[in-house]
Amino acid sequence: MKNYEHGELAKEILKGLALGGFIIGCIAIPNLAQVANLFNSRGWRDHCRVRQAVQRLQKKKLVRITNKNGKDIVEITELGKRKVLEYKLGTMQLARKEKWDGKWRIVMFDIPEQKKRVRNAISFKIKDIGMHPIQKSVFVFPYPCKDEIDFVGEMFGVRKNIIYIEATYIEGADNIKRHFGVL
Repeated sequence: MKNYEHGELAKEILKGLALGGFIIGCIAIPNLAQVANLFNSRGWRDHCRVRQAVQRLQKKKLVRITNKNGKDIVEITELGKRKVLEYKLGTMQLARKEKWDGKWRIVMFDIPEQKKRVRNAISFKIKDIGMHPIQKSVFVFPYPCKDEIDFVGEMFGVRKNIIYIEATYIEGADNIKRHFGVL
């Protein structure tokens, strides 16, 4: 089995569950042999690592283990699904296309002062995924990114405060074109 960093095996198990779940045909939960086999485990040490990772996930209420028709089923909980979305948010990047369609995607937001931390986090995340700031809370990107912006807004609970615009003209676009290499 691959050498996973601390917490990475549990993270991979959780992501796998989010994709559809594992049905484990074992008699007892501690065995979890078939989940271990999904990670190319060899020997009892690898099986123990998988079992411990699943138990840690269960302890954190990220998964639930139930017995149905003699099979132990490991299911992801709502809290676990949210955690997977956080993992996705942490690795998200906006896709760049080969050919630019001539449209700018502009994202603007107006988040109240009471949510200053969220506003700062949104601003950081939008820059982090690849958008370019043109004002304090106005960002631009040359390729479609509505789904990603919707996702970021939903994750931070401020989607209603975000406006997504497609435009063909931006004043001073030469600097932006140079930044994105779409001259």
